[in-house]
Amino acid sequence: MTAVYITIDTEYSAGLAVELGRHARAEVYARSIAGRTAAGDVGIDYQMDVMDAHGIAGVFFVDPMPALVWGVEAVAAVVEPILARGHEVQLHLHPEWLELAGDANPLKGRTGRNLNAFSEDEQVELIELARAFLVEAGAPAPTAFRAGNYGADDATLRALRRLGIRYDSSHVPGIAGSDCRISLGAADRAVILHEGTIEVPVSAIRSFGGLRHAQITALSHWEMAAALQFCVRAGVEMLNIVSHSFELMSRDRLQINAIVRDRFARFCRTIAETQGARSATFTSRPPAIGDQTGAGTMPHNPLRTGARMAEQLWANRLYGGG
Repeated sequence: MTAVYITIDTEYSAGLAVELGRHARAEVYARSIAGRTAAGDVGIDYQMDVMDAHGIAGVFFVDPMPALVWGVEAVAAVVEPILARGHEVQLHLHPEWLELAGDANPLKGRTGRNLNAFSEDEQVELIELARAFLVEAGAPAPTAFRAGNYGADDATLRALRRLGIRYDSSHVPGIAGSDCRISLGAADRAVILHEGTIEVPVSAIRSFGGLRHAQITALSHWEMAAALQFCVRAGVEMLNIVSHSFELMSRDRLQINAIVRDRFARFCRTIAETQGARSATFTSRPPAIGDQTGAGTMPHNPLRTGARMAEQLWANRLYGGG
């Protein structure tokens, strides 16, 4: 069986909080978490509706750092509906919130966009604080982590080991210029023990010029379905897909991106209908060292790639990004 992990980075937008002001928590929630538009919501509740309809359990990597600005109740508003629906909550962390925290900044004014801008001891302090916020908001102690912007490094993995967090999923072989600074490369696509932490790479497929990461906005349904079918045929153990709480919206987060919304729904249906595939979480099916994480060895299909590029161009024209 190929285990399919639908992982959703679930985060208030620090950029929107700066743009709209610290007082605008409700609007930032609407445009980052709820996916609220005049035509309906396409955020986490919609994503869970779709997954529930197909018997899929999602992994929601929740960023608790907005608690520095709005208190733990802002995080509980995210965690509680996820747990109530029976999905999994794990830990995410965007250090950008340190710039908004003022006197609540635990590093006494030190700021940075990515975790890899901080020392190992500073990362331990930030991850430990984020975990405390997440648990105070009602989540079980997390066993898995993903850095905001994928911006981890080897020190992050050592920090996670020191804190007893078993898994990281910040390595993205399919993005050559990502913010990830973990000392693994594009060829490292299997689950591996690295710096004392089990690294679970984001899946990738072959595309023009190399690899492309498995994200709902980055691949067409045709590509994701072909990758899943390849994994089942080849006996690949897992497929690790990324999405975001706001990903089914237009770039300005004011309207539904119908192309990406439909892509998400179709792929969830494809998982449910594919014999030899099943949804998984870090709790229900813990990744094992040596597991292959996707279809990186699937031969490149230029027709599928070209169709996706045309679809993305159309989405960009309609929604400012897709």
